[in-house]
Amino acid sequence: MAQNLQKKPSKGILKTSRSIDNQDGTPSTSKRAKEQRFDEMNIMETFHPPNKDYGHMKVDEPKTPYSETVDGDLEPSDELDANILAAKLAASMNKPPKCFEPCDSDEEDDSEEARQKRLEFEKKRKMHYNEFQALQLARQLMAQEEEEDDDDEDEEKAEAAAT
Repeated sequence: MAQNLQKKPSKGILKTSRSIDNQDGTPSTSKRAKEQRFDEMNIMETFHPPNKDYGHMKVDEPKTPYSETVDGDLEPSDELDANILAAKLAASMNKPPKCFEPCDSDEEDDSEEARQKRLEFEKKRKMHYNEFQALQLARQLMAQEEEEDDDDEDEEKAEAAAT
């Protein structure tokens, strides 16, 4: 067995490169014959016809409506003045925010009928959103029914045992 390990195989199991087979450095003629060449113009015409869009959409959008000022100068009304801005901020600090101001709605002009409708609606809404209490009440009713069924069964068993 040691003799077989010393032997070199007559032919390797790996494919050899053509350039290694050719010791003179010139590529073999068989490699040139197998070389592939592509007709790129034919490929472009075949796979990229001019009217085919490949599912891409062409969106024609108008330009962004942005107008630049002439000569890049800002008009005097566009400039910020620190003194004017500070005065506006100071004036707004004395007023409450708009969210705290009363709304200009028709609540003051509500008639008795409109107020009754609103109160009735609020009551119905509260009744609709008391799901937790409704669930508790349903559980209690189910428990009571089960107790009554158990009592009925116990009575029937007692009567059957008595007879």
